[in-house]
Amino acid sequence: MSPNGESGSDRPARLTFLQRRALKRLRRMAERDSGEPLQPEDWEALWGLEHTSGARALKRLWHWLPGNPRCGMCGAPFAGPGRMISRPLGYRPSRKNPHLCATCVELSSPGGMTTETGILFADLRGFTSASEGADPEQVSRTLRRFYGCAEQVLFPEAVIDKLIGDEVMALYICWPDSDVTIESAPGVMVDHARGLLEAVGYGAADGPFVEVGVGLDFGKAFVGNIGDRAVYDFTAVGDVVNTAARLQAEAAGGEIVISERVAAGLIEPAGEPVELELKGKSAPERGYRLSAGTRPPSP
Repeated sequence: MSPNGESGSDRPARLTFLQRRALKRLRRMAERDSGEPLQPEDWEALWGLEHTSGARALKRLWHWLPGNPRCGMCGAPFAGPGRMISRPLGYRPSRKNPHLCATCVELSSPGGMTTETGILFADLRGFTSASEGADPEQVSRTLRRFYGCAEQVLFPEAVIDKLIGDEVMALYICWPDSDVTIESAPGVMVDHARGLLEAVGYGAADGPFVEVGVGLDFGKAFVGNIGDRAVYDFTAVGDVVNTAARLQAEAAGGEIVISERVAAGLIEPAGEPVELELKGKSAPERGYRLSAGTRPPSP
């Protein structure tokens, strides 16, 4: 049996000193004995561990060190000079999610918790057709540049859940003691969406190097390690995730489409109010279209 209750081929790599220390602290916060497997309800303790003063200080260190790509949760660098410090300490890409580090994922048990969560989807418009017949290496460079923009803008408030082909999915989890709260999340999400559009070149003299549309929604989601044994994945599931994806599909290049739930968290929702027929929805959804140059005020 491994330290987190797994066995056989699911056993993570040998834990480093910092990982053993973190696991010991987690067990203490969860009130579990050293040989007792962690349970899904221990996620409440995990959230607390992630937001202690020491964990926050370590995250600031990771973000200071150069080395994109990074862990989508803690920001530990996976490349560049920063990896020479992070990797020996166990902050290497997780075998369960290469966009998160082993310390953030391997030490946590299957399961999760329902919490208020913001969801951001950003997708490259027309990228599939534009890539047809193009040099694969150039396509890869373009995607890496887009991913780099996302990491630069969205960290550290967001957890970059997935980099799916030409799409980015990010989570804004309102867990205990998080810097992102129920009150601040909508404004942070919209600011990040605008920042991402600006980072790819909207508003610049040369224009964007790729066309990007963004969708945002906010509400309750089940967040955690979803799945079974070695294949579980840190992600969020629920209607809020599906809605954000559908809103993103309605956004043209240089547009942000936000749900009414996101708009409710802003002082004055800017942009054009729209009624949208979203796939899988029984009734039209009210939303707002924001352009790259529109910044609705946040509380």
